Amino acid sequence: MIFTLKVSPGQMELVSAILKTKSKEMPILSIILLPNIKNYLIVEANNENTLKRAIADIPYIRKNSLTVGNVSEKELDSLLHLESAMEKLKPDAVVEIKSGYLKGEKARIIRVNPTKEEVTVEILDATIKMPITIKAETVKVYQEWDSHSFLFLFYSIFKFIVLYIILWQCLMNI
Repeated sequence: MIFTLKVSPGQMELVSAILKTKSKEMPILSIILLPNIKNYLIVEANNENTLKRAIADIPYIRKNSLTVGNVSEKELDSLLHLESAMEKLKPDAVVEIKSGYLKGEKARIIRVNPTKEEVTVEILDATIKMPITIKAETVKVYQEWDSHSFLFLFYSIFKFIVLYIILWQCLMNI
């Protein structure tokens, strides 16, 4: 059976190591530590009592956090499939920087280097436009620009200018 355990923040590796040492004496079949799901461990054991005995003296596991359930292979596959950060990043996409001294800044991707997993970006609000190369994992896609969205933006600006000119002419004739 597959169980989930809620663990104290930052203690996932420690709890999984403790359970790994206990798996030599108790029938714990597998321990899954997922980086995209914080503070939870997925444990496979023969039955619930075995796992309860294994976690009884571990202080970093939350009380009443043991959840029992049948997890299908499809659900488990969706959890185990880690999406690469490079799949979403394309040139001219607008991204937000998640960490570092530029945290929170919006930038436009100039180049993508998939072998090094780096992107070269240009900060949008900067007065001096300068390319900066950072790790791809430190950015998240804020807005993707393709030809359709660019045309829509161009059309919206054009429509605004035309309306402004018409309004200006109406005011000048009064």
